Amino acid sequence: MKFKKKILLIVLAILISVSCTQQRVTNDDHVTLTIIHINDRHGRMDADPYISQMAKDLRSVGENVLIFDVGDALHGQITTNLTRGSSMVELMNAVGYNGMGIGNHEFVFGVDRMLELAEMMDFPFLAANVLLYGNGVFQSHTTTYVSGIKVGVFGVVTPETVTSSDPRLMVGLEFEDPMQTAVRMVSELKSEGCSFIIALAHLGGGETSLPKDRSDALAIPGVDLVIDGHSHTLLTNGRKVGNTWIVQAGEYAQNIGVVKINFSESNSENHIKAHTVEVRDSLPADASIVAKIDELNQSIEGVTSQIVGYTPFFLQGERDDVRTRDTNLSNLITDSMRFYNGADISFISGGSIRASIPEGDITLGHVLTTMPYSNLIVTVELQGTAIWEALERGVSVYPEPEGIFMQFSGLYVTFDPNAGPGNRIRSVRMQDDTLFDKQKTYTVAMIDFLLAGGDGYTMLTAGTNLVYYGGDAEAFVEYLATNPVIKEEGEGRISYQ
Repeated sequence: MKFKKKILLIVLAILISVSCTQQRVTNDDHVTLTIIHINDRHGRMDADPYISQMAKDLRSVGENVLIFDVGDALHGQITTNLTRGSSMVELMNAVGYNGMGIGNHEFVFGVDRMLELAEMMDFPFLAANVLLYGNGVFQSHTTTYVSGIKVGVFGVVTPETVTSSDPRLMVGLEFEDPMQTAVRMVSELKSEGCSFIIALAHLGGGETSLPKDRSDALAIPGVDLVIDGHSHTLLTNGRKVGNTWIVQAGEYAQNIGVVKINFSESNSENHIKAHTVEVRDSLPADASIVAKIDELNQSIEGVTSQIVGYTPFFLQGERDDVRTRDTNLSNLITDSMRFYNGADISFISGGSIRASIPEGDITLGHVLTTMPYSNLIVTVELQGTAIWEALERGVSVYPEPEGIFMQFSGLYVTFDPNAGPGNRIRSVRMQDDTLFDKQKTYTVAMIDFLLAGGDGYTMLTAGTNLVYYGGDAEAFVEYLATNPVIKEEGEGRISYQ
């Protein structure tokens, strides 16, 4: 009898404990989850010491914390590029990330390498809408408990990856519709008992994207929070679409996103509060993560510190500049491509130029940061009509600062931004001041990304007599060795009337 009473008391204690836990989740206003997020850092590690310390400080006072990256992290700076992404994975493991959404720039390594990196991660690498030959290739979702509440997280990457990535790397890949994917994932996660659902969405809100491919498409019943990326948008306090909150933390590790969720106020307007924190030296930093970054950078320092040239002026390679006009840096890069192989004309997309170079000595590290994609230079014979069509493509979305904006050498081009896309080019002349002939065949140097039809430049695939050369960074370094004349500003190779 005493034994039976003891069993009953144990069962009663368990029931009371469960009841108290449920009561705490439902009624205690102090049950919260803090999400720390970052997006579109493109290989930069600057924010991680602050992210790590922020998480540690919050956890030390009993807060629930999750850390997410929403893509375009593993490539873009020399440390990440030379290690093909593994250095960033190593850093993120040290910080303790809870998940990462895949960005379009992760595909620069190809699917096989992405799967290798996923194996190295102590956290899930998520993309629910990517198929390889009809089958899911990456982990679609993950779940976790926060004070008794089951939280579901899934990843979605922009279908624009098909045109913004090297087409040769896209063989067999298919990107399903983001909203349809979200509907499917909500159903699946709800069936698994999730009461709060987060989308890690590398979609963005860019006006040049189709509405169905923007993050707003995920504002459907069941998706509580969209942590967004791709468009490099700084949403300081987030924004609400229907019942879904959408947040994004800008670009290049300049800001850290913070979302505070109070589960006990699920029917309140204050259920989710979002803000961003500017990354600055005055923030508390985790010394162990600072040391880890130093270790990773020092491992490649002997290579990147080599001086390969000198510039008396700041070489302008900022995103909004190289995607809307020619600059002294874009002129120098495209000139180096023609120097490398003697072509009549050279092309590189503005999106392939990723950083400026400061005045003074130019190191290999500067060059590889500016041109991080390891593009090969190729020459083809191309008719003037195809070249004209490519120039039209380059200004088709102007003044939006998009990566398809074409930079070139060998030409001077005038266009009308008020005309309709496809009918904007007004005049083209050669750099030696002779007339451009649409019926003539020219030797054109370009990066292999464009030759493969990247950024929608399918007209360039018509080139014949293909010849491969070395890399774009290699050509630039060789050109710098000739001590070319470097100008303070761009020459105005492309202008509008």
